Amino acid sequence: MFNTPSPPRPASSIPKVPPPGSIPQPKLDGLPRDSVPDWNNIGLFTAGIAVGAIVGAAVALLLAPGSGDETRHRLVRRVRNLRGEDNGWDELAEELGVAAAEREGEEEEEEEEEAASTT
Repeated sequence: MFNTPSPPRPASSIPKVPPPGSIPQPKLDGLPRDSVPDWNNIGLFTAGIAVGAIVGAAVALLLAPGSGDETRHRLVRRVRNLRGEDNGWDELAEELGVAAAEREGEEEEEEEEEAASTT
């Protein structure tokens, strides 16, 4: 009574649907199922990458060692380099202008020192 085998189950009672998360099984006609991408997950992933890039750029600009003017100048120069618009002559003219302004400031200080020492 206790050791009697149970009668075998008919083959039709075995589930044909795979458990969730398993490999898709072929249909009864033998053709594989079509895979459909999950656009919600793809959109979330893309949005996460975009937000991460924006936050990273903002943090990099805020923690940059240079002042705002220096950082903007470097950014403009890099954009010009990428576009191919950068002209070495323009950069040289800018550097010469800065050097000339510094030299004029030094000359004015020297003249003030000479005037103060003669009186």
